[in-house]
Amino acid sequence: MRFTIVDTSVLCEFLEVPGLCNHPKEVQSEMLRRTAALERFVLPITTVIETGNHIAQVKTGNKRAAVERFTGLLERTLRGEGPFVFNQIAWGEVFLSELFAGNSTGQSLGQHALNAGLGAGDLAILVERDRLLATSAYTEAFVWTLDGKLHAYNT
Repeated sequence: MRFTIVDTSVLCEFLEVPGLCNHPKEVQSEMLRRTAALERFVLPITTVIETGNHIAQVKTGNKRAAVERFTGLLERTLRGEGPFVFNQIAWGEVFLSELFAGNSTGQSLGQHALNAGLGAGDLAILVERDRLLATSAYTEAFVWTLDGKLHAYNT
């Protein structure tokens, strides 16, 4: 069984966040195609927080519409409607230890920061992915991202 974790770059395109989307129609079409194939998408806490922050910082464009699309998606997800599910991950000692260690990337969080590698949000997504794989019946995971650095760490 496979699941797909949705990165902030994809969710911003999907929601058409002003200033952070260049090809929303392509991402929306891809989402429809994958949904029709019964793919389920995990929204990690990092993606929810980062997307919410990006929307709050919108200076030009229709911020209200982006807020409504975002909150509507979250409400539908809470009701179990649609292709998205929230990841029920605990931000405890194990999670934070893996985050500080840089997960399976071979570099610590600090080394990534010093070397302009992955940011803390991207590393947190990788930790969520690997924790979900370790604690569920899923055997495969994919991070759907438009970010080349993060994409390089797909399993």
